[in-house]
Amino acid sequence: MRKFILIISMAVFLVASGLYFGVSKVYVSTWGFNLDLLDKNISKPFLEKYGIEIVRELGNNSTRLTKLEMQKNDPKIDVVHFVDYYAALAKKKGLLQPIDVSKLKNYKDIYDFAKDPIGGHYGIGYTVFSFGIVYRTDKIREPITSWKDFWREDLAGRISLPDITITQGPAFMMLMNKIWGGSEDDTSLDVAFKKLAEIKDNVVTFYKRSSELINLFKMGEVWMAPVARFAWGRLLATGLPLKWVVPKEGMIGFLNTVSIVKGAKNLENAYRYIDFILSEEVQYAEAMDLVDSPINKNVKVPKEIAEKLTYGEDHIKTLIFFDPNVIVEHRDEWIEKWNKMIIGK
Repeated sequence: MRKFILIISMAVFLVASGLYFGVSKVYVSTWGFNLDLLDKNISKPFLEKYGIEIVRELGNNSTRLTKLEMQKNDPKIDVVHFVDYYAALAKKKGLLQPIDVSKLKNYKDIYDFAKDPIGGHYGIGYTVFSFGIVYRTDKIREPITSWKDFWREDLAGRISLPDITITQGPAFMMLMNKIWGGSEDDTSLDVAFKKLAEIKDNVVTFYKRSSELINLFKMGEVWMAPVARFAWGRLLATGLPLKWVVPKEGMIGFLNTVSIVKGAKNLENAYRYIDFILSEEVQYAEAMDLVDSPINKNVKVPKEIAEKLTYGEDHIKTLIFFDPNVIVEHRDEWIEKWNKMIIGK
């Protein structure tokens, strides 16, 4: 009898630890950045804690969205990471399913703006980044204080702005429309396009990658540009005399989101994974390694780390978030307008 009980107990242990029938898995679609740190901070501790292996499919937002569409009737992915715009687009295409937030014990600890950024609980923000202004303090004597400073004559030929096709582009134009007096209900963005047309010849380039922008700063061709916070550390590493500015009108906020794919085959593992990456321990580890800025309000990091992240009450309260669903609805027409008025195609 004792031997039978021992065998049963051992079987239960092996099943629970994933050793008897093979390790349980969760299939995650994400970007291909910092994989060594993601393994260190997420994959290994997640496997140790739950006996669940994270299997990643890597690629940019567009490529991975296309794959989800191709697999719509037989999804191979359980969880997908997107920037908020692509999450809203995936929602529109019927590729996601609502998240039951009652299953997430760490949900209560994240910022309110991250709890339902695309509506219907189809996605949760798990990291945030700001979009502010960076400039060369040795080249620009009069301090930069406003987004409107890009229209200053002394900066002509020394600025770079985001192309409308990149993640930050549409929201940048929405903010320009707002600060130059356009109606918040005016989705034509006429005011922004007309104002940008005034200075398009003063722009060195409309950049499409943060690496491109960093090189322009290093070569001295660009003295000022809007910059995503995740690139700030790499800019500081250039050794150039640079300053990060929180414009008086505020900074644009962006969220990276996590969603459950419609028809996910490993649903419970998906919930465990999402709750795990929202936890204070994981968010702290990722912040300390400068992988992502935390969305969990309980995370505390030292000053030298905080300065390189989108972190802290003062920084967070300056963020302006635009509805990604509006961008999904109007992005194509904005790009067409951009090509005619700004690029001249």
